[in-house]
Amino acid sequence: MTSAKKKSPQKKYSKTKLDRIFKQVENNWGVPEGFSDRVDPFIDGLYRHYFRVDLQGLENIPEETILFVGNHNGLFTFETLMLTQAFLKHFKGRRRAVGLAHGVAIDNPMYKWISVRVGAIPAHPEVAREALRRKVSLLVYPGGEKEAMRPYADRKKVDFYGRKGFLKLALKSKVRIVPIVSVGAHESYIILDRGEEIAERLGLKKHLRIHGFPITAQSVFFLWCVVTGMVTFFPLLLAPGAFASIFIPLPTKMTFRILPPIDLRSWLKDGLTEDENLQQLYDRFLTLMQSVHSEEYAKRRFPVIG
Repeated sequence: MTSAKKKSPQKKYSKTKLDRIFKQVENNWGVPEGFSDRVDPFIDGLYRHYFRVDLQGLENIPEETILFVGNHNGLFTFETLMLTQAFLKHFKGRRRAVGLAHGVAIDNPMYKWISVRVGAIPAHPEVAREALRRKVSLLVYPGGEKEAMRPYADRKKVDFYGRKGFLKLALKSKVRIVPIVSVGAHESYIILDRGEEIAERLGLKKHLRIHGFPITAQSVFFLWCVVTGMVTFFPLLLAPGAFASIFIPLPTKMTFRILPPIDLRSWLKDGLTEDENLQQLYDRFLTLMQSVHSEEYAKRRFPVIG
């Protein structure tokens, strides 16, 4: 009989390390003073003109500490950046919120300028609980990078892949959840395939906890330029621009809809086991998110344009 694989033990965070993480957040991860002021015009330009953000429901955010839960769309976290910009513009520094982020986004210099902007902290249960304990509102994407990397054909689907940690976190921390439904951001990159097999072969899943190596229309075009360029020279002239397009998002219109806060305790049902209650909470929450997501997508007339 083959024995089942043991799960790797989760990393432990001491009080000293947790203090250091939140001290770094307060100090913007050591970024020089004035950095935000310098990049704000660029971020605001993306917000107003490039992604033409349509934000609804800011009045639904209560004054208390909140767990924000959203569906994740697209690569390179531009959707989170736009949502953070809206939060900063609305509250003007009066309130602070942080977001759970993959280690790649926090440690990689390519993404760090964005993670700094969104107040990213390591995606770990202990860190999440500590944020709420410190009365810091928290943004989580239960679907994670797996949902963000889903193919373009699945862009209209909200999928948390059965992950219920956010429900346990809200119940244990006794905070309400504010759902945030995001529409349109997944059109910023045309993902043809999640590339799970490639990620497996490259060891990304094992060593970096990355579930995919997305194949996009832009990356396919770049490869076409390189391959056909070996036969005829002209495509090679297009290759630099094609390569750059892999990292540049399309100017898709992004819509965010913030829903009224939910006290999960009012959704609990007597007579059910803990697991059964978690499942019915998960099903009900996902149904709500999908319903609003489908409603907002029905308003879009054209891809990217909105």
